[in-house]
Amino acid sequence: MVPETRAAHQPESLAAFLRQHLNLPLDFEAAGLTVERIADIAVLAVSHAEGYAATAHLASLVAGLPIPVDKPHDFWFQLWQASGSAIFMPPNIKHQVLRALQGDGDGLADQMLTAVSGMSAEQRSAAAVVIGQGLEGERHVTGYSVELLGELWLRDIEMTAWRVLYASSQRPTWEAQAKFREGWKNYD
Repeated sequence: MVPETRAAHQPESLAAFLRQHLNLPLDFEAAGLTVERIADIAVLAVSHAEGYAATAHLASLVAGLPIPVDKPHDFWFQLWQASGSAIFMPPNIKHQVLRALQGDGDGLADQMLTAVSGMSAEQRSAAAVVIGQGLEGERHVTGYSVELLGELWLRDIEMTAWRVLYASSQRPTWEAQAKFREGWKNYD
């Protein structure tokens, strides 16, 4: 589970991000920006880019799977049965998928990491086959076994979920960045 002391969720847009971190009103005219303020924006964007990129990749991995439908025994039902985790059922991740599409992937990352880490070796192999079949059908990825495709997806979702959660827990502050820089500059 994600620790309770973690940083707040990422804002839904860059404008909300700038309002939150630099207190820039949404209707602020660009002509009033100083070079220093533009540099502040660039530093903030770079320092948080890893989390946004990881969240975008997490959403892309889920987007590579079949779109949920209301059919019995569809892909998502088969994945639930193979993995043993109801987390994969669309009603259980819908909210987190939609939040990830808005830039906040913490909830989806936590759920994906929980689901994958909770699988036994047998469940992981069975889930890899289902996922590989889904990837082969949706993305027309051919030339590789469905087992390999599914296992690569599972590895990627694990690492990407970890990156999202790690980036979220490590959001730098100005003070932390200065302390880090000074610590390395002053090390003998």
